[in-house]
Amino acid sequence: MIPAAHLVFAVFLKEMLETLRDRRTLVVALVLPVILMPVVTLGVPYLAERQRHQRETVASRVAIIGGSFAPDLIREGEAQGLIRRVDAADPIRALLVGRLDAVVEIPPDFAARAQTGNGQVTIVFDESEAGSVVARQRLQDAVAGYAARLAELRLRSHGLTRNDLTPIHAASRSVADQRRLGGALLASLLPFFIAIWAVLGGQHAALDVGAGERERLTLDTLLVAPPSRWVLTLGKFLAVAAASLGAVVVVIAATLVSLRLGAAWGLAELRRASVVISVGPALWILIVSGLLAGFLGAAQLAVSLFARSIREAQQYFTPLYLLITLPAMAAPFLEGWNRSGWTYLVPGLGPMFALRGLLLGDLAVQHLAVTLGATALFGGLALVLAVRSLRQEPESPAGARP
Repeated sequence: MIPAAHLVFAVFLKEMLETLRDRRTLVVALVLPVILMPVVTLGVPYLAERQRHQRETVASRVAIIGGSFAPDLIREGEAQGLIRRVDAADPIRALLVGRLDAVVEIPPDFAARAQTGNGQVTIVFDESEAGSVVARQRLQDAVAGYAARLAELRLRSHGLTRNDLTPIHAASRSVADQRRLGGALLASLLPFFIAIWAVLGGQHAALDVGAGERERLTLDTLLVAPPSRWVLTLGKFLAVAAASLGAVVVVIAATLVSLRLGAAWGLAELRRASVVISVGPALWILIVSGLLAGFLGAAQLAVSLFARSIREAQQYFTPLYLLITLPAMAAPFLEGWNRSGWTYLVPGLGPMFALRGLLLGDLAVQHLAVTLGATALFGGLALVLAVRSLRQEPESPAGARP
């Protein structure tokens, strides 16, 4: 056993050194996360906050059809600077081309119908434009404020106040503290990026130690060397898994640092959350991520060893990408699935729900155990397939499949 372990380590060390010499692997695993994560976690919220602030401070451009029938209707909105009247020969056309944010249609009998409680105005807006949606909300608030003033006048004439109509008021408070909000924020980001970089981090290493060596005809030399094919496969697998896990660790660290910087810089969405992961959950996150990286590394290695050229291996990698990226994107929207035990048996889906549960603090122990066992099992099966692929007679690139 000891000589075999030494041989596995020797193969791993040889492949790892070659992987570290590959600039593509270093860029994908180390440089890209450091560059992209601040852009995603800081740049996107900053732009969203800036656009939201701009929408809240810039007056909405509104055309009013029949404004003389209700001159006081949106006066409050105009006084606050939230609504700006714009004349347009064809208001609907102007709305469609973006020169207006909304159109208000007031019928001629509005005043008479308002006295009987049946007054109605029509707000025309473009639901596909955020500014138009904001304009609709502002106009609805203006109409509601106008209606409230009319109702208050009528109540006073009968010796009543608005509180007489609403004797009960509902108050609400959230039990989610900053730590829980931080967990929810991380749960919406980290699992997806862990999945992406678990795939990308080991991609070039898997291509190089498998299909790349087959193209360079160096795999033939390894196959006639004394180490068994299990030893060769394990050494190559450890190199691919190490590259994948290294990328995952870098992306986790880059995400945490970026979010904490965003909170320190005062971004509204990040200031309310405490981005901290306790030691226990952090350890389990690394274990789940490590098993996920191992499963994907074994699968990528099996595909790369089966393929007869790098180009062919890249084509085979596409279904593997979909296997992990689609569940990673879908997991936040699959409400209730985290309570089903079978979910954690699915190779790509189980780790995503497990990571989300660890970050939110609501993962059941049995679900964690199922995830670890299932991911390890599928990783072992992928490793067996990698050994079987290595047992195939190598072919020269000239005989590769098209």
